[in-house]
Amino acid sequence: MNNWQWIVFGEDWGRHPSSTQHLMKCMTNKHQVYWVNSIGLRHPRLTDSKRIIEKLKQLFNATTNDFNHNETRFVAEIKPLEILAPVAVPWPGSNIAYVINRLLLTYQTRALLAKQTVNKSLPRILWLSLPTGRCVIGALEEDIVVYYVGDDFSALHGVDHKQVRIEEDELVKCADVIFAASENIARQFPQDKTYLLPHGVDLKYFSTVCDCPDNYPDSDLVVGYYGSITSWLDFELIIFLASSRPDVTFLFIGRIDTAECPIFEYDNIIHLPDMAHEQLIQYAANWQVSLIPFVDNKQIQACNPLKLREYLAIGHPIVSTKYPAVMAFSECLYIAENQQQMLAQLSSALALTKTELIRLKDKSRKMVESATWEARCDYVTTLLTEKLAVKCSIEYK
Repeated sequence: MNNWQWIVFGEDWGRHPSSTQHLMKCMTNKHQVYWVNSIGLRHPRLTDSKRIIEKLKQLFNATTNDFNHNETRFVAEIKPLEILAPVAVPWPGSNIAYVINRLLLTYQTRALLAKQTVNKSLPRILWLSLPTGRCVIGALEEDIVVYYVGDDFSALHGVDHKQVRIEEDELVKCADVIFAASENIARQFPQDKTYLLPHGVDLKYFSTVCDCPDNYPDSDLVVGYYGSITSWLDFELIIFLASSRPDVTFLFIGRIDTAECPIFEYDNIIHLPDMAHEQLIQYAANWQVSLIPFVDNKQIQACNPLKLREYLAIGHPIVSTKYPAVMAFSECLYIAENQQQMLAQLSSALALTKTELIRLKDKSRKMVESATWEARCDYVTTLLTEKLAVKCSIEYK
């Protein structure tokens, strides 16, 4: 039986494996989940032609995007009941856009709900992962408003920071509950309604043993990274490591999302394009070291990347630059503050004996054994049950 109705305003479904998508895939087991794709965190620019075309295609198929159009799915994809690619004005901070979007999104979301048999007695949760969705608050008969903050939008690349901050400030006033993905983010919001909700992990999946794919590098020593290849990677550090260890192959899997990416000019640095999240374990299970070469900036200081817990579940040595999120797992990681330290930590990780590797794998997996997505969902529903009981004077089970 479906217990609650969730109306989720998030990023484009399937465009990348976000925390909200993982959470809502778990929620579909017991709840009705309705998903609304992103309406944008900045106004369109002349360079956005590909993105505009992508959004137009979504009007005919809401899950169409440039990130998954060539993906091969190895498991049956769990999806919300309905997914909406909305028609909206992507202009955060504009009062005119707010009024227009409130009308457009309210109409479209109600039409989305009408496609299914909706039990009006069920509690309705309005879950907003992007501040620009706040225009529908109060228009969808929601029982509780949740703001999930997975990123520091004031520092996030590709965002109209000032305008999005206006949207976020208004959303914070209206939200009943705020979930923050990291302690640094949580400190920015009212403490009386803000709760820490770190990312989770599919422990069973990322503990899988796999044969090497056909296009896996022909090398005895592979250091791997998966995720967006963009400005938050320290390219100078990566080049330094590759130049210092020509015996090691550095494998980067992900979409290149920056105009300048000099690292693939080096023979021992290999790139594979972004792929279905389900495919990543085939590569990550076989490399020798997992790499997190982030730069030191405000965005990274606030982040709590999904890949960190996934790397821990895989169990290989993890070599990372220093930022707050990794410090909680420092006893299992090789953390460095500069290039020389990074090289030394990488060499130490590659030199571990088989016995040391087994011990590290067991320790790493124990660090995340209670951080499954199912456990995160249980925490969310337990807390929201309490909030609903207080707000509505009714305890929903």
